[in-house]
Amino acid sequence: MSSLFRPLAGAVALTAVLALVHSAQAQKPLDNPILERMRKDIFFLASPECEGRGIDTKGIEKAADYVAETFKAAGLKPAMKDGSYFQPFTVTMSAKLSKPTSLTIAGPNDAKKELKLNTDFTAMGFSPTSKADAGLVFVGYGITAPALKYDDYAGQNVEGKFVVILRRTPRYNEKGDKRFDTTVPDGEDSTHAAFATKIELAQANKAAGVIMVNDAGAAGKTDALAPYPLHATGTTPATIPVVMVKRAVIDEVLAGGPWKSLTDLETAIGGDLKPRSFAVADWTARAEVTVERTDLKVKNIVGVLEGSGPLKDETVVIGAHYDHVGYGSWGSLAKDGKGKIHYGADDNASGTTGLMELARRYGAAKNRQGRRLVFVAFTAEERGLYGSIHYCKEPLFPLDKTVAMINMDMIGRTQPVSADWLGLFGKKDRLVVYGTGTGTGLDKLVDQVSAKSDFRVSAQKAGTGPSDHDSFYRKKVPVLFLYTGTHGEYHRPTDVPERINIEGLKKTADFAQSLADDLTTRSAAPKFQVVSDPWRDPTEAPRGPQGPRLGVRPDYMYEGEGMRLEGVTPGGVAEKTGLKDGDIIVEVAGKPTPNVGAYMTAMSAQKIGTTIDIVVDRKGKKLTLKAKLEE
Repeated sequence: MSSLFRPLAGAVALTAVLALVHSAQAQKPLDNPILERMRKDIFFLASPECEGRGIDTKGIEKAADYVAETFKAAGLKPAMKDGSYFQPFTVTMSAKLSKPTSLTIAGPNDAKKELKLNTDFTAMGFSPTSKADAGLVFVGYGITAPALKYDDYAGQNVEGKFVVILRRTPRYNEKGDKRFDTTVPDGEDSTHAAFATKIELAQANKAAGVIMVNDAGAAGKTDALAPYPLHATGTTPATIPVVMVKRAVIDEVLAGGPWKSLTDLETAIGGDLKPRSFAVADWTARAEVTVERTDLKVKNIVGVLEGSGPLKDETVVIGAHYDHVGYGSWGSLAKDGKGKIHYGADDNASGTTGLMELARRYGAAKNRQGRRLVFVAFTAEERGLYGSIHYCKEPLFPLDKTVAMINMDMIGRTQPVSADWLGLFGKKDRLVVYGTGTGTGLDKLVDQVSAKSDFRVSAQKAGTGPSDHDSFYRKKVPVLFLYTGTHGEYHRPTDVPERINIEGLKKTADFAQSLADDLTTRSAAPKFQVVSDPWRDPTEAPRGPQGPRLGVRPDYMYEGEGMRLEGVTPGGVAEKTGLKDGDIIVEVAGKPTPNVGAYMTAMSAQKIGTTIDIVVDRKGKKLTLKAKLEE
């Protein structure tokens, strides 16, 4: 094939040839009606019409409509309150500050100070292009926590005002019963400490803008400002200006009032855990932020089948991502792949086909008993799991009542392997199931289903990994992830539907259904468990000795110096070392790590069992942590 078509070099020629192949293959119906409908699904999703389902293509809209119509025909109800199957959100692809970006503080006796950008203040990555001119209200740590009987907003009318908010929480470094939030383990950040939580609460209280300031612990000696564009990419921006200022600026504002400094306020709040919020008399702020941002409006597709009986208020999520890399401008592994449709048949039209098939089967079930089933086709997975991260951030059904998540990604290329370790009993198709250690009883469940299946199952305990189940695992939801293996067409234009093993795809859907049947009806829900086992792909060819791993997920959209962490594996080396989400690794074992590639190079030179220094930038403060390396 390659020599025949070499004269037809270029994206148009290759696309045309593959389109002809698609058209011919798509006309060959299969005798089995289930196989036939699954064949039709995958040939549509991986057709030229869907343009590789890149999140910036028109083709992904056609794919989304196809999935939603399938959910509707299957009898699934729209999960959104407005009657839609679409859960919309915005992905920021890139962002940078532009002019004008300014902040002026004005006070009594005509006092006025224009703050210097990146010296006295900065706009935070959460901020949109926006402006506000308003009075100030100090709202402590910007926390409303009814369960902890603490509310910084109680008695304060902040509508149309700038709220001045301290970072983190009271008693941030305390342990045990002395902590502010005793609902989380020692060393784990409370959700009330997150920037996003504080900003969302400020917006809910109708504030005109947010002025963030380091608490004493975060400030350290330098009182560093959060660098832009940290937090800007991959997120939905706020609706109001969000700026960060030096503590000295706020101390100057406070000097003439009842509290002389932020330190006095922090000490008082930390002493008895009672808010000290107040309107700052005679002071105003005028902020203008200009951001050059490239945003995309994207959407998950969510359908629901309500449960019945005593378990009806609990949920099992079945998911698969429906996006791919479009024309290969991002994410292609093909030489000269840019501009050519990457059809993404296995990644992940296969998982989406499995999702739709299960929706049809469960939708047709009469008088189904057990837990609610929520079917989610995630978007923007290829860009960084953004669809599942968004769902977990704004779940349509409570995560604390979500007993498990089943994920399907790349389930269309199962291959025959030896049916046993010694190769004595012929061959069976291969299936990898991750997450067996993430919930009590999941290992036994997978063993039981495996015994009745026609698969050679490779069970893996790990709950992390490069797919959407990872987002749920990090929210302490037990997960199971089905995967049939990597191949040479991965993220290349040659990942076409003709290569899909339709019978193997159906068998994988059958396997997923057996898991869901059990998880929706078992009386006791699996209890979440932390797994220390790292992600490994047993279907990949060995690449030499496996080096040590920290157990982190890089933020690939971060454009600053160093490697920013978007996630830390529970129970992994990184967590044991003290690394946290948002840390920026700038040095490994004495080697600078200005980017992800440098980090990987530095880690590849390390040896298992040794202890090395990891230098991180944590909110502007350099920390050196000792990491004992494991395999």
